[in-house]
Amino acid sequence: MCITAHRKGVSCVKFSPNGQFIASSSADKLIKIWNLAGNLEATLKGHKLEVSEVCWNSESQFLASASDDTSVRIWDCSSKTCVKILLGHQDYAFCCCFNLRTTLVVSGSFDESIKIWDVTEGTCLKTLVGHNGAVTAVQFNLDGTLVISCSYDGKCCVWDVLSGCCLKSILCSENSHLQPISHARISPNGKYLLMSALDSVIRLWDYKMGQGRVVKTYQGHLNKDYCVMACFGTVNGKWIMSGSEDNNLYIWDLNTAQVVEKFTGHTRPVLSCDAHPSEQIIVSGSLDKKINIWRWT
Repeated sequence: MCITAHRKGVSCVKFSPNGQFIASSSADKLIKIWNLAGNLEATLKGHKLEVSEVCWNSESQFLASASDDTSVRIWDCSSKTCVKILLGHQDYAFCCCFNLRTTLVVSGSFDESIKIWDVTEGTCLKTLVGHNGAVTAVQFNLDGTLVISCSYDGKCCVWDVLSGCCLKSILCSENSHLQPISHARISPNGKYLLMSALDSVIRLWDYKMGQGRVVKTYQGHLNKDYCVMACFGTVNGKWIMSGSEDNNLYIWDLNTAQVVEKFTGHTRPVLSCDAHPSEQIIVSGSLDKKINIWRWT
């Protein structure tokens, strides 16, 4: 199923944790919510510039969004209104994530900083400084005690939420050259980091061992210029999924690292994809302004 979704390129697509909806964000400044039939449920307006990422809270009640207007916004999905505007970044707000309890939001920016926000008060609790390049992804771990971040500086950092200290820096390097990291995500079991880099390689890191070690690499897609998001799939197997700058969507077997599917249909780079939490459905968003919903058998 193909949805002509936005007036400009689609930057991010995410399934709600309850599996009932898809949220999308775009360079057209809008966030849209869709049902699985591809029908539009809501359009959220308020950002002044393009929106780079949108994320759900664990109860599928709220969304957070990060925009080039430097703000992070929190939206109530039932009332379809913005309930908080988080201000403090000095450059594009690029990525964001709720903790499991929906008490905190973490955001990353092109100002090279990470901020942890109190959801209720809308205030910045901590600013984490340690990257020397744009921060391209942030995420809380399962119990909310750690934040992981990655950056164009080639580092992935692990932060202690309580103290704000950087506990570990993992360098994404190949032949002694640091590779800009375009995206990172914690595995469902919390043991690994999936890191996408601008050398067209996705690396699965055991980030808890020493300074981290690569246990698998996934190749075949193209990622040289954009922040292309990869994700895990756990329905009927264990999969790695990623968009690609060759306009396709790739799926690898997590363990063998072999490409098992390549979905064609987009006409411009695919920047984002997500796997449904309980059904074998994948959603992808592209610079061609379209969202594709794939039922994978």
